[in-house]
Amino acid sequence: MKTPILLALALFLCMPALQAQLLKKLTGKKKAPVETEETIDETFPQARGRAKAATPEPTLIIGGDESVRMDSSYEYDWAVYQESEAFQGSQRVIDGGEDIVIYYSSTEPAFCIQLKSRSTGTRYHFYGDFGKESQLMLAGVGGIASGDKTRLQLEGMEPVYPGEIGYLSQLKKTGSKKVIAGVACEEYVAHNLRHDPRVVNTNHSKVTAYVWIPMDPHAVFPGYSLMPDHFKIQIERMRIAGSYPPVVMPLEMFLEYGNGDKVFTHTTHIIIKERRKVELADINK
Repeated sequence: MKTPILLALALFLCMPALQAQLLKKLTGKKKAPVETEETIDETFPQARGRAKAATPEPTLIIGGDESVRMDSSYEYDWAVYQESEAFQGSQRVIDGGEDIVIYYSSTEPAFCIQLKSRSTGTRYHFYGDFGKESQLMLAGVGGIASGDKTRLQLEGMEPVYPGEIGYLSQLKKTGSKKVIAGVACEEYVAHNLRHDPRVVNTNHSKVTAYVWIPMDPHAVFPGYSLMPDHFKIQIERMRIAGSYPPVVMPLEMFLEYGNGDKVFTHTTHIIIKERRKVELADINK
């Protein structure tokens, strides 16, 4: 009887390590050293009491630039609900795509993107805080999550979103306009940068994107006007040059890859003036 009991105990103790290894593979990034309770206290003062009582095996690990400060929770009052669908040729991929919620604030220059993969159940959260000039990317599966915080920079900024639009070339207006969920949008078309290391030698080495972006960013992100002036100036310069920083996300997007794969992302509804507090730890709920 002792041998089966000992074997079961060993397997139980190994589970957190196996889940952590799986998460590391999913995120595809090399993590910075794990933060101690002391650094968590400094970064998330609101969570100080919980940190002291934390178990030896944490369920949320945040590394990255130690000089970057993130809040442990944010309040948003605008929410854009979206879905993405994946297709191989004309065949829709069963359980493919993602469920997406984009939160914006009207009182702070901050937004959040929450994405859940239907095929794997993996959650991805992105927090952009222009007031603290910081950003945080989290990935979680099986009740364990990790991520990196970095200094927020518009050039090279890549929020989690279907299609990883950061590697697309300059977006060019097509002249088409339409109203999506009550918001006036205009269409842009773009192609990927073929030498970007994220797509070189992959099935997605060639992509055309049709992107519908709000004509007035304040229509979905009222806190847009509260950004520090240097961000506003940089955004205006980027828009004049023909690029579009991923600050206000598209309300609709169609990606067509060279191998015939397609991804269609669309908005289902927008909820305004409904306050909601979002905790970083929500990724494990």
